[in-house]
Amino acid sequence: MSVMDFQIDGLVAAPFTPMKDNGDLNLPLIDPYVDYLVAQGVLNTFVCGSTGEGASLSMAERKSLAEKWVSAGKGKLTNVIVHVGGCSITDSQELARHAESIGAQAIATLPTCVFRPTTGKQVAEQLQIIGAAAPSLPLFFYHLPDMSKVYIMVEDLLDALETVKVPTFRGCKYTDYNMLDYGRCLVHSNGKYIMMYGRDEQGLCALVMGATSFVGSTFNYAGKIYNRMRTAYDNGDLEAARKEQHMSQHFLRILSNHATLPTVLENPL
Repeated sequence: MSVMDFQIDGLVAAPFTPMKDNGDLNLPLIDPYVDYLVAQGVLNTFVCGSTGEGASLSMAERKSLAEKWVSAGKGKLTNVIVHVGGCSITDSQELARHAESIGAQAIATLPTCVFRPTTGKQVAEQLQIIGAAAPSLPLFFYHLPDMSKVYIMVEDLLDALETVKVPTFRGCKYTDYNMLDYGRCLVHSNGKYIMMYGRDEQGLCALVMGATSFVGSTFNYAGKIYNRMRTAYDNGDLEAARKEQHMSQHFLRILSNHATLPTVLENPL
């Protein structure tokens, strides 16, 4: 299967990283974690992202975590996407090679986090370097401007990729509220790219725009709500779809009243 044949549909959980009281990884918890996701109809994961606190983990911890998710998900999960981004492109290359070697289905990366790119072309050039380290894996750009502080229009990135060639580039995890940019990306190059939407509270808006895949932290424990929303929308029952989205917005509002840190978001687990 070529990189461009890679497809992903439905919910992609951004899992929390289980840790012991002393801060060490608690990898055995991932086995029941996988079963819990599958029971909700969530068959894909986005590992070591912002929800998983990947940027706060060491290189060794990120590798161990990726290995465990791939092994625990074998025969149960459809896709394990490993986030490899950080401050060092060299580290990202190493993590990309590692993800390829352990059998991950795809990789994703944030832009560099200190000396940041400022244009779509500069992001494309970073993707070119990182993607080359794992030539058999689909590569996704992780667009998270609230945290990365890289305020580009992703459409500009897709335009830049017409000249800055990244053969493994497959799409984007789009975690922003800009529906103009998101919609333009969905139809770019005749819908060539996979645009996974990353704002749980606006999933229904993304469905209307044409989204078919979604990455979210609350899918970890509320996957059934979002799956019901998708089913209702696909069946043309917009009222029922709105009801499910409003339910998710209600508990997200409760969570946000306390904090937005992963330690608070993971409490419902």
